Amino acid sequence: MVFSKQEAISFSVTTLGWMGAIVSCVLPIWRVTFPDDETDTDVSVWEGLWHICQAQANRWIQCTLYDTRLQAAQDIKVSQVFMVICTIGTWLGLLLCVLGDRRFECFMNRNIESTVMKVAGGVFLSVGLLVLVPLSWVTHNVIHGFFNPLLGYSKKVQMGTSLYLAWTSSVLLLLGGILLCVNIPACRDFPSSIKIPGVRLSRANNNTSDA
Repeated sequence: MVFSKQEAISFSVTTLGWMGAIVSCVLPIWRVTFPDDETDTDVSVWEGLWHICQAQANRWIQCTLYDTRLQAAQDIKVSQVFMVICTIGTWLGLLLCVLGDRRFECFMNRNIESTVMKVAGGVFLSVGLLVLVPLSWVTHNVIHGFFNPLLGYSKKVQMGTSLYLAWTSSVLLLLGGILLCVNIPACRDFPSSIKIPGVRLSRANNNTSDA
């Protein structure tokens, strides 16, 4: 059985991962191409899931949506699908956590509550592992291209902030899923049966002193 303290930690961790996944989808900084020092231009190119942007330092940013004329790379297209599945799946997992919370008493049976929480943990683990597929693909392409001696510096891309944030979100989702599926003794709540005798003894002592 997963204890309430573990559930609270898992809910907080996965919520942070969910918010990070949303931000990484919105920010168009998955891959960044910086300008060459030997050229006069100082315009860098940002590639995101939905936009490609040209940014000049401290002056302007111009973004364009991908369309039939300006198509995204294959790894970016796959990342679009997987990141959308990640955000929707994480939201469903968080909804299951809310339904399985004992404070809301949506289910009268404790076994059902425990099962719902474990299903939510399985959803978080599945989503976290699923997101690793496009992240590994994009990261591999960036690293392979960066260390390719056949490409000039102006054509080399680097990992952007959104890609790092997506990696962090995936780790948080996996951690949240593990916390719901595995019992950790350090996160257990003190059983109420231990506290109740102490209270009764104190009352008994009070009655004895009064007599």
